[in-house]
Amino acid sequence: MKQYIVLIFSLLVGFQTSAQKYKDVYESIKNLSDDDAYQQLREYSTIKNNSHSASLYKMALILERRIEKYDPFLQERPVNQNIYNAELYLSLAKLNFDEKVARQDGRYFDDVVPANPKKDPNYQEINDAIDGHIKKIKAFKNVFVENRNNLYSAATKYNECIRIYNEINKKNSKLKDLYFLVDDNFEKQLNALKINFDSTLYYLDKLKKSLKARPMHNYTFEYHLNPIVIYRMHGLTPANFLAPTIELWDFDLWIKTFNDVYNNEITYLYKSIDEAETQNCKYVSALEKKQIDNVPENYHVSPYLINKIYKYDYESLANSLLLYQESQIRYMYQLESYRSDTSLFAMGVNYPAMNHFTKALEYRRATDSLLVSFNDNISAEGIKKYSNIFEKKYKGEKELKEYTKNEQVFNNKTFETAVNNFADRLLAMGSWQSGNSQKLKYNGDMLYAQIVPSEKFHDKGYFVHCKQVTDKNNILVGGTYVDKSGGQTAFVASIDTLRNIKWLKTFKPGEGSRSCMLVSAANNEIAAVVTSVSKAGAVRNFVILLDIAGVQKLTAEIKTKAIPRKLVADDISGKYIVVFSGASRQQFANEECDMHICCLDSKLKTEWSKQLKFKGYFCNILRTDNIYYIVGAFSKMHKLNNEDVDLGSGSGMFCYSIGSDGNWLKGENYELNKSIYPMWISKCDNTTFEVVSALDKAPENNPVKAAYMRFTFDGKETYSSIGK
Repeated sequence: MKQYIVLIFSLLVGFQTSAQKYKDVYESIKNLSDDDAYQQLREYSTIKNNSHSASLYKMALILERRIEKYDPFLQERPVNQNIYNAELYLSLAKLNFDEKVARQDGRYFDDVVPANPKKDPNYQEINDAIDGHIKKIKAFKNVFVENRNNLYSAATKYNECIRIYNEINKKNSKLKDLYFLVDDNFEKQLNALKINFDSTLYYLDKLKKSLKARPMHNYTFEYHLNPIVIYRMHGLTPANFLAPTIELWDFDLWIKTFNDVYNNEITYLYKSIDEAETQNCKYVSALEKKQIDNVPENYHVSPYLINKIYKYDYESLANSLLLYQESQIRYMYQLESYRSDTSLFAMGVNYPAMNHFTKALEYRRATDSLLVSFNDNISAEGIKKYSNIFEKKYKGEKELKEYTKNEQVFNNKTFETAVNNFADRLLAMGSWQSGNSQKLKYNGDMLYAQIVPSEKFHDKGYFVHCKQVTDKNNILVGGTYVDKSGGQTAFVASIDTLRNIKWLKTFKPGEGSRSCMLVSAANNEIAAVVTSVSKAGAVRNFVILLDIAGVQKLTAEIKTKAIPRKLVADDISGKYIVVFSGASRQQFANEECDMHICCLDSKLKTEWSKQLKFKGYFCNILRTDNIYYIVGAFSKMHKLNNEDVDLGSGSGMFCYSIGSDGNWLKGENYELNKSIYPMWISKCDNTTFEVVSALDKAPENNPVKAAYMRFTFDGKETYSSIGK
């Protein structure tokens, strides 16, 4: 600052010196460059006459032109210096300018054009020119400062955008994770990012507008917005704000896209996950209460929802929970599915389909596996992503871990409970309640649709003892018709799903009473096993063959007094396998008996018959290809090798096989470390079968303690729930 004060002082002091020699200086610099002319004028003003208005004015004009040559954004110091000097020279020129100077030196004020071309510029014209240049340099100075401030602000704001975006990247490595971690702090970050980016564009637009009005060094500050496509790569590099076109990352578009996804997709997921989880819990609760009709068959969580979650969160804790619950519902439904059909079409106690519990265990294995996956997937981040579920409903990580433990216990208990309930249901077949609502009218009498024991009748009418579903539209039933005098006649009927009795066939009672104990259809024929009991107690068994319309075709008597237990119609060979065993009407009576097994051809001629002596009861016939497996319970058994097995007060299971030619093939006795009383046996595949069995004591009264087991036909146990 002192150097400028000295300069001003020297110029003022030198003012007293005559200025007439400036003419020589003026003439000498006409053809010089601005730099050389300026140097000569500096020397002249400093040495000789530094208060001469014309020379100061001339120096200011040179500085004005020099300023235009500097880059206003790369050469700030020289631009500022020249602005300062130009302002100084113009101020001094005006300070020392008066009428006398105008008359003496008016011709030396360059670029001042007089109104009268024949005269030199006058005082007013020169004074106005000086004022004009002062105004111009001040305007340039203001624009220069404003432009530099705008550029600095734009760059600063954009760098802040990069810093914020980089901070978001460091905290969250995946964009898809970020959608589930939106909280107040993150929303503040997004807001700050948007404000800074909007400010960046605001200052750049101000620069563009300013430079359009007052160009500077060919700068335009055009910019191009690039979309942030790759979250971890784009949006992190700085921009060159002095490039011909400034390449910027479009943070505004990224924020808009992010918010669109969050508001339209993620909020939908939150709402849908909450609804699905709530619905799953209702279904589990309904199945726990045996309310199977309140749960859809073959239940699935919406695949659209699952795939939508996978789209944004591949290892989603929410998906883990929903898929586990879906599997659990299907598992529980399978266990209870034998209850699902309570219509007339079901006719009494529903037996599970073949492989019932095996399928349930498959669902259980899947459920257990998904529960383990869910437990392994529990993390603080996963919980935070779905806080509306795992913090509000499940109370956090510790409680979630406890939940998985409890679920494992619950799933195990559910299986054991279902097995026991099913065993109790089997025993319930031995009793009948008169309040049964499944009734049909036929010729003025009631047809009681529920399967009832053949010795329990409470009124006149038709009482069903057996059934077979022949196709989805038809069911065959057989049983006893009790007339008003108490006489009993066997009958077979065909009923459709609309509760229409298509036909009903009764058989002549003959001496004593008759009951149809078994019925089966194959090859457009119907076979029925009818038992006749005389007044003296003599038992006779007949196999009757009818056509599909119920017209009787053939009858054959089987010479045995045992109770008919099973009828299997072979729709390929046209043969019939019938098993008779024991004298008790109680299905699970442990009695000394000879089992009578016979094979009848399509004309009801006996092809072969076999006897098996044992103490116990028959359960079922399992068939694989041309082999028939006779299965049941025993406490004593005369084996095929003539050995005798006596379990005393205990009980085991037997499985004896017969070929299609009637020859015994093999006999297996399953003797476990606990007494088992099989109640239901079904084939799983050609190598294994499954068993629901009472434990420790014969299944005579409700309730029983039951177990589920699986065996191979060659005598090996492959699964058991005993003791679990």
